[in-house]
Amino acid sequence: MVQIMTKYKQHIIDELAKLQFDYAECRIEMAEFISSITRLGVDSPGDIEEHKSNAEEARYDYKVSKHQDKF
Repeated sequence: MVQIMTKYKQHIIDELAKLQFDYAECRIEMAEFISSITRLGVDSPGDIEEHKSNAEEARYDYKVSKHQDKF
C-alpha cells in the first residue's frame, strides 16, 4: 500500500513539474495551469498561490534566458 501511495505522490509531483514547465515555456496560460493543478488536488488558496508564484517565476526566468541567448 505504501508503495502505491509513493508512486501516486511521485506522479502528482511529476505532473506539477510538467505543468510548471509548460507554463514557463508559454505552452499553456495561467487559467489552464490553475485548473490543471486543481484537478491534481491542489485546492487550498495558499497552495494555489504558491504554485502560481513558482510558475510565474519560472516563466520570467525562461524569458530572460531566451532573451540572453539572442545576444
